[in-house]
Amino acid sequence: MEQRLNSTNAYLKTVEEVAGDLSADIRHGLSKEEAEKRLKKYGPNKLKEAEERSLWHLILSQINNPVIYLLFAAAALALIFGDFAEGIAIFIVLIVNTVIGFWMEFQAQKSMNALKNLDKVRALVVRSSKEIDIDAENITSGDIIKLEAGDLVPADARIIEAVELKVDESPLTGESVPVEKNSEVIEEELQVADRKNILYKGTAVTSGTATALVFATGMDTEVGNISSLVEEQDREDTPLNMKLNRLTKKLIWVILVMAAAFFFFGWLAGEELYQLVQTSIAWSIAAIPEGLPIVASIALARGMVRLSKKHVLIKSLSAVETLGETTVIFTDKTGTLTKNELTVHSFYLPDDGLLKVDRHGQKPTLHVDLQEKSNLNELLKISVLANDASLGNPENSEEKPEAAEEGKPAKGDPLEIALLDFVSNFDPEFYKELQDLPRELHDPFDSESMVMGTIYKENDHFYIAGKGSADAILSRSTQILKQGKPEDFTEDEKEKWKQRNHDLAADGLRVLGFAFKTSQKCPDGEEAEDFLHDLNFVGLLGFMDPPRKEVATAIETCKAAGIKVIMVTGDHPATAANVGREVKIVSEEEHQPPVLHGKDLHKQFEKSTQDELMGIRVFSRVDPGQKLRLISHFQNMGEIVGMTGDGVNDAPALKKANIGIAMGKRGTQVAQEVADVVLKDDSFGSIVKAVEQGRIIFGNIRRFVLYQLSYHLAEIILIALISFSLFILPILPLQLLFLNLLSDVFPALALGIGEGNPNVMKLPPKDPKEPIISRWNWVQIGIYGVLIAASVTGAFFYSYFIWEETEEINNNIAFLSLAFAQFLHVLNMREGKEPLLNNQVTRNKYVWMAVGFCVAVVLLAYFIPVVAGVLSLQPLQTNHWVLIAGAGILPTFIIQVTKVFYKDF
Repeated sequence: MEQRLNSTNAYLKTVEEVAGDLSADIRHGLSKEEAEKRLKKYGPNKLKEAEERSLWHLILSQINNPVIYLLFAAAALALIFGDFAEGIAIFIVLIVNTVIGFWMEFQAQKSMNALKNLDKVRALVVRSSKEIDIDAENITSGDIIKLEAGDLVPADARIIEAVELKVDESPLTGESVPVEKNSEVIEEELQVADRKNILYKGTAVTSGTATALVFATGMDTEVGNISSLVEEQDREDTPLNMKLNRLTKKLIWVILVMAAAFFFFGWLAGEELYQLVQTSIAWSIAAIPEGLPIVASIALARGMVRLSKKHVLIKSLSAVETLGETTVIFTDKTGTLTKNELTVHSFYLPDDGLLKVDRHGQKPTLHVDLQEKSNLNELLKISVLANDASLGNPENSEEKPEAAEEGKPAKGDPLEIALLDFVSNFDPEFYKELQDLPRELHDPFDSESMVMGTIYKENDHFYIAGKGSADAILSRSTQILKQGKPEDFTEDEKEKWKQRNHDLAADGLRVLGFAFKTSQKCPDGEEAEDFLHDLNFVGLLGFMDPPRKEVATAIETCKAAGIKVIMVTGDHPATAANVGREVKIVSEEEHQPPVLHGKDLHKQFEKSTQDELMGIRVFSRVDPGQKLRLISHFQNMGEIVGMTGDGVNDAPALKKANIGIAMGKRGTQVAQEVADVVLKDDSFGSIVKAVEQGRIIFGNIRRFVLYQLSYHLAEIILIALISFSLFILPILPLQLLFLNLLSDVFPALALGIGEGNPNVMKLPPKDPKEPIISRWNWVQIGIYGVLIAASVTGAFFYSYFIWEETEEINNNIAFLSLAFAQFLHVLNMREGKEPLLNNQVTRNKYVWMAVGFCVAVVLLAYFIPVVAGVLSLQPLQTNHWVLIAGAGILPTFIIQVTKVFYKDF
């Protein structure tokens, strides 16, 4: 498709100029033929959809891992030299791992598809002078569209006419309050959020009507530009993959060095080539934790299942572990920290001062003793009467229950809906009484007067109610209501109320003023056109988009866990700062919280040192490009960055971050598609649960890797000691593989799915640069491996030199001693500071089941002749079993005793 026809900088041009750019007819619209021609030439009005990963791609992604490559090489080597049992067994391990990983990610992909909104957007367009309803995908540049309250804007359009028009642009700009729109030409270049004469695709009309000329569709819209920005971002590799890759490289070098050394010394000793090759296969099997991919996949998959029950959808296995590594969470404000709905926050009344609304109970309350004749009732009365919104009927609403409870079936301006919602919950009987009053006159709100008014018949008089911007209401008031009686409203006192209005606005509140008067007759004629004058001022009311209840607690938990939470929003600095204090991102003591405006962020990036950015917790008026630079900056400083958001404007940052977290209920489809995690309940608290689970999983992975590598090292040392000294292979490759399949899968898996440390969120995050196995862990692995190898080698040498047993018996003693030592070694994976008998390992019922199962399988293999023949097992005497038991138990006994005295061991 060719680049679509559009008009650049349409907000700086008149409607006629834009129409000229588009060869459009403002009065009659496009003809049917011209519209079809443009659609065919430029394509439909839709965004480029994210390409869904194919089944083959999902499968291939499971085997794209260096550990898997090593296993393939070992299997191929076994098959080449005729060891079919070993080769087939390794291939079975690979298949099981691939199936587990594929199935979990396939299920996640299916869940994401279920989240997508499949409804088609419709639009009213003018074609050949007729208004027709069409699929929004069939809109093209030059179309004239008609919009009213409740409509989604289908494409970017220059406003031709607007009547009391307000638009919710929060998905695009992050601005929580609906924006007033008009058709006037703008004389200077402005940011997207300030272009009042433009309607943007994906935003919603909250009130009023509009006629507009479409100048950009599909990927040429502002939403399309952001979508393109998303495609340009490369996904950062996950910490788990990077750490496993580094670990695998170390294993490869261990294998190569050991195999080369054995070949060299074996060749000098004149050993047969087959013996050298068979021992090399044994090296490979001993060095590679065959069960590592399986257990890692199952541990991560188990985390995915656990989190899905907590309303957290994980789209890829590795994302679970990345959550646990997160050191910084960038969060959007609107819809993430807040509810994305305006509510009554506070009142400022002449007699009662500042009153804040408490919403922690069943209904909103004011925990103050009101004056006997408070202005509150008068203000609530005006709130209901000077109001064009409707709460609707939630009981009969088809919307989901939680939406109905929040009054979502209501229609009208969000500020007016918030007023009705507050009064109806604060005093239901008073609200119902006011509903029965008959309206006589209505003066709608307009951007010039900044006020609206209504007149109602009440008993033997008429009640005139007015509300609007605080300055406009103050200028129209000549008296102020105190103690239920009007008093003269002096200019000095008006100035004080203007300052109070300024103070509330500085706290990030949207403020309205309220006033009224009574009259014995209803105004008519010219007087009816402007009846809001000589009013009695009642007070001010502040609105805010309230924080979600669980957010403050969740952020405190993040702080305790050493995770920095940073707000990045397109909203006003004062609003961002106020919400930052409310949710504890910045402390209450900070009267001037560290807020950086987007216009100053560019200067900060240009400074030679950017360390000051690391201390800022709130960034306001930030555009999508700046979000990307912030994330890159923190990543370059070594942080693992999580990013939460729900809007189209958040999508590029969600993709750039190490872990992108989108909202499932209110989040846009674009945000959900690029994110790694989707919160089905839109709860920031769910992020904490996800981080906790990620940390637990990382601890479990470290624990079972430590377990696996320590006994694999024991196998390497065992083979090395005996092979280099006696040139005898103490354990056959098939025996090693059989043993490792049991140990690598079952005890390791039991460790991988443990409940973890209950205090994990009270610990600081791991250093992102720290590998899965730390230096001290390698010391532990060395000590554990040496102890197990020494015990088993001692048993072998005792049988070989003292008892002078046959090669087969010596082999069996080494094999069974190693088996029981490996199975019991899982008990050594407790943390040294935990009690000996009550710890993460002993409380894990799966550990005991795994050990019991492995011991039972080995004993069955010994007693079943066919299996015993395959594994080359011989009948053993009592003294043999005593030696095996002693060699199997001794390492665990020594390690547990040492842990009692040395807590870090």
